[in-house]
Amino acid sequence: MTDPARRTAAEGWIPMRRRLHDGLLAVVAPLAAFSVALGGLTAWTASGAAGTPPRLEIGDGRVFLPYNGNVGTAAFFRITNSGGADDRLVSVTSAAADSAMLSRHVRHDSGAGSMSMVGSVGLPAGETLTMSASTVDVMVKVKGRRQVGDMLPFVLHFRHSDPVEALAVVVRPGS
Repeated sequence: MTDPARRTAAEGWIPMRRRLHDGLLAVVAPLAAFSVALGGLTAWTASGAAGTPPRLEIGDGRVFLPYNGNVGTAAFFRITNSGGADDRLVSVTSAAADSAMLSRHVRHDSGAGSMSMVGSVGLPAGETLTMSASTVDVMVKVKGRRQVGDMLPFVLHFRHSDPVEALAVVVRPGS
């Protein structure tokens, strides 16, 4: 029998240098793939494109001044979702109102319009919802007498985001 160190490749023996080379390849190839993938994910996350949660900003809060002794009126907000995921406005509450409901203006074929209550309003990622009397608004029954310039507190509730407090100024309808 021959010395194991002297066997040849023809006898099924792979020299030590070849085994070391193959072993390094077996380790280096997955390590390189992992490093490239980790670098790509890090760059994707750092750029803000990694599916950030909704990031909501509420502004331009207005409430129409109730008139002729009415307590029912409408409130409007501008809601910007600068995050990377969609969200939904599911309700609005206010300590200054007996009730607050989301509603949508509906135009009929006859030309007449009406309001219908809605359960929620979509807030797509990267978009802004600007409420108005002809689109979506918040129907409110305010407590007490109000005058132009009063500030009313509201809390907007969302499906995925925490509630957001907002103020709305009382304005004359049409302004």
